[in-house]
Amino acid sequence: MAVMRVKACVLGLSTAGLVGLMGLLVGGCEGSAACVDFSDEVLLTAQVTDNGDKARVEVELRRAELGASSIPVKLCEDNRLEVDDLEMTQIKRPSGAVVHEAMLTAVSEQAVVMRRFTLRSGGDVSEFTVAIDAPGFAIMAPMGGDEVSRAGMLAINWAPARAGDAKIVVKLADEIDGEDCLGEVLELEELDDGEVLVGAAQVALAKESVADNGACAAYLSLARVYSGPLEHSRGAASLHPDSLVRATTSRTIDFTSVP
Repeated sequence: MAVMRVKACVLGLSTAGLVGLMGLLVGGCEGSAACVDFSDEVLLTAQVTDNGDKARVEVELRRAELGASSIPVKLCEDNRLEVDDLEMTQIKRPSGAVVHEAMLTAVSEQAVVMRRFTLRSGGDVSEFTVAIDAPGFAIMAPMGGDEVSRAGMLAINWAPARAGDAKIVVKLADEIDGEDCLGEVLELEELDDGEVLVGAAQVALAKESVADNGACAAYLSLARVYSGPLEHSRGAASLHPDSLVRATTSRTIDFTSVP
């Protein structure tokens, strides 16, 4: 039975290394490289994607001693992970990597958003917070459903703007990223000051076959991006210093590109 237990754990690994192998030989999956326990130091990386309707949170967990290049793994028994009081679901990818996901209904509405990650291990409850500085906004022009001519400059407006050197990512493409009737996807990083003027030469993305009279279903996406560390607020859990949260707050509208 001991041999079978070790074999079952090995199947859940990619390259655990010597540390993981020793853990397997000593105690099965629990306490090994096959899972993470919040009583040990953990490397946590999170991605928060807010599209204005919902916010998707995806977390990868790694044993700190195995480093960022190791495969993200599941939680050991008696451990739980929550974001904003919602328990995250473990999903195993075809590669063998395990990610933890949750879908939140609360989205950013023109302000810095606080997210709270709760790590439970046995009787210990630890919390880490992050202030995501990628506030929500609205695209003011063009409006959804507008017809936008490729013959002139395209004025893109959004509100509220941000002061200083904050940036926003602008993406302009047809519905399937250039495979329909437009050329290459246009992607720019601009000052987040509420307005971008896209030159006629950049707007004229139609392929030769539709350049004169073709109408193209297209979309405009604006995104604010943030990356920062988590702050420990309570509990005994310890996160590796490289743990961080990356966040994207985006808004998208569909329009029709015309000659």
